[in-house]
Amino acid sequence: MTEVSRLGDQQAFRIRAGRLLFLGALAFAAHAQAELYKWTDPQGKVHYSDQRPTVKAQVIKNSAAGQADPPSQATQSLETKHQAFQKRRKEADEARAKTEKEAEQARVQRENCDKARNNLSALQNSAPVYTTDAAGQRTYMDEAARARERANSQQAVSDFCK
Repeated sequence: MTEVSRLGDQQAFRIRAGRLLFLGALAFAAHAQAELYKWTDPQGKVHYSDQRPTVKAQVIKNSAAGQADPPSQATQSLETKHQAFQKRRKEADEARAKTEKEAEQARVQRENCDKARNNLSALQNSAPVYTTDAAGQRTYMDEAARARERANSQQAVSDFCK
């Protein structure tokens, strides 16, 4: 297993574990559905309690209603982070593929340049130049054919060796 895939598996595990932990906490929080009441007694003292008072009281927090929003926001936040991570990962993969493609094109360009220079060097040499036909027989180039091939090689060098 490569290190990159191992890191990806670890991140996926962490995300799943985080979601499971979050859902467990949500289930536990949903279990406690007590309301919190606030009231002021006749002496002006403010009281807080989870028991409904005998006097008129203001409800501070209703667990059932109050718990619905934070998990929704947390889930949305987690999904947003996950989507952002997936987007960054895709962009990194695309950038890596582009870099690899450019490196391969540069390698091919260098090879073509080297071949064109070697061919031009051989044509500029004063030794006789020949080609081999389909039957394996040598055919020597005359000076006109050699001049044409030299011009073609010079064009190839200027095309490939930039």
